[in-house]
Amino acid sequence: MDLLINWMLRAVYLGLGAGAGLWIVRWVRSNRGRSEERWTVRLAAGMLLLAGVYAIAHVRLLAQRSEIEEGREAYAVYGDPRRTELRRGEVRGWILDCTGEGDRALAYYGADGEGIERRYPLGEAGANFLGGGAGAEERDYTVEALYAAELRAPASFLERGELHPAGRDLPLTLCRGVTAEAYRQLSQTGRPGAVVVQDVRTGAVLAYAATGDRGDPPLGIKRYSPPGSVFKLALAALWWEHGMPDAIPIPCPAEIQVTPRAAIGNFGNVGYGTVQGPTGMLVPSCNTAAVWMALRMREEIGSEPFIEGYRRFGFETYEESPPTDSIGGFWRTDSEAWNRRMTPAPSRIRISDSTGDAEWGQLAIGQGPLDVTVVAVSRFIQAIANDGLMAAPTIEQELASGGAAGERVMSEGTARRLQEAMRAVVDRGTGRAAGQLVQGTGWGLGGKTGTAQVAGRPDNGWFAGILFGPEGDPRYTVVSFLEGGGPGGGMPARAAGGVARYLAETVPQVGAEQ
Repeated sequence: MDLLINWMLRAVYLGLGAGAGLWIVRWVRSNRGRSEERWTVRLAAGMLLLAGVYAIAHVRLLAQRSEIEEGREAYAVYGDPRRTELRRGEVRGWILDCTGEGDRALAYYGADGEGIERRYPLGEAGANFLGGGAGAEERDYTVEALYAAELRAPASFLERGELHPAGRDLPLTLCRGVTAEAYRQLSQTGRPGAVVVQDVRTGAVLAYAATGDRGDPPLGIKRYSPPGSVFKLALAALWWEHGMPDAIPIPCPAEIQVTPRAAIGNFGNVGYGTVQGPTGMLVPSCNTAAVWMALRMREEIGSEPFIEGYRRFGFETYEESPPTDSIGGFWRTDSEAWNRRMTPAPSRIRISDSTGDAEWGQLAIGQGPLDVTVVAVSRFIQAIANDGLMAAPTIEQELASGGAAGERVMSEGTARRLQEAMRAVVDRGTGRAAGQLVQGTGWGLGGKTGTAQVAGRPDNGWFAGILFGPEGDPRYTVVSFLEGGGPGGGMPARAAGGVARYLAETVPQVGAEQ
């Protein structure tokens, strides 16, 4: 009713204005030759001119409305008090989890003895990504802040005329239970880090949990780290993609001399004699075998296939100056604000025809001039699990429900070989700690551990895993990263294994009640 009355009043106002303007024009035309009406005619003409200027300015403001709103939003980051009051005064829609059920909402309104308040059931587990928690008003990397326009949009036609509409609900792919479990596992390690869970077929992000204060950018999206031995998966993929022999014996001594002055050794300086092909290299995470493979491939196929392959896997290559611009189209999203603020920095690797043997060997084991983000590693693992198709990750349930064909970044045969190799790593290699946690569930786990050395600090730890359903099909990916939490087969593997067990026991699906 308010909307109808509002538009009726606007129509009356416009009608009266148009009628008055038409009457003045006619009066001026009929009296402009009469000397006794000279000043009256001039006043009337001045009124028409002012009315025209006002109309033009109003139309211009309406045409630039979106730009003005963007400017106000940008200024709001620096504490515009008008926007602060607007945030306080406006109601926002609920943020729903992957089930779409109101009783499992991630942000909602609840009543207590003192009134109505906005509630965030995940607390600090969701504060770094969703919103809420201590200092919520200062967090500008969150769903709550970046989807503000969607949450405040009128939920129905009748709300469009209201000053403060109730707002529209925002269904996400994030599952409340999985996110809570991921944060619990992360908290138990006592280390800074992040855990990302994706659905294999759609690329939907089912959980994102990370440490960080209200002023910190999201650790799993904006923080760089070398990937360590997780990057050996990319090396193995290139080996198979270019038809290199699978059953070839590969030397795995305790140490390999890459130049007269530079040597690379295995973890603990342990040698394994010879191993069979890329799978044999991945199971014990043999550094010396990886270096031998990289040097052998460069000798036979050159450096250009490495450069092209790494780019295809999502790792930007460069020769001198590292790329710093955000990756266009990383997320599948309809939100310009989300895409602008939450697009990760490019995962990057310095490699060219002039790269020396020592640096080449470092890159083979995920060290040296190589920087990645947790979400970029998660996207790469999702492509392996999805038989070589890389789907852009999304948190928007509407986009995930339509599925995602993805972009082919490796052949199906290569992806299947990597899946089997990752299962072997968990069954009898460096990832056994994670595999033990899913025993008895009927589900299988594959993965790759990574330990990355950082100068002057404790090693970072990684575990990149694929969870296979009872029928053997890949269902979810779990990537855990712990700053100073290495080796990867320890705390990172146990954290990922705990999340994997929860996934196997609950089997979350976007749009389905858990």
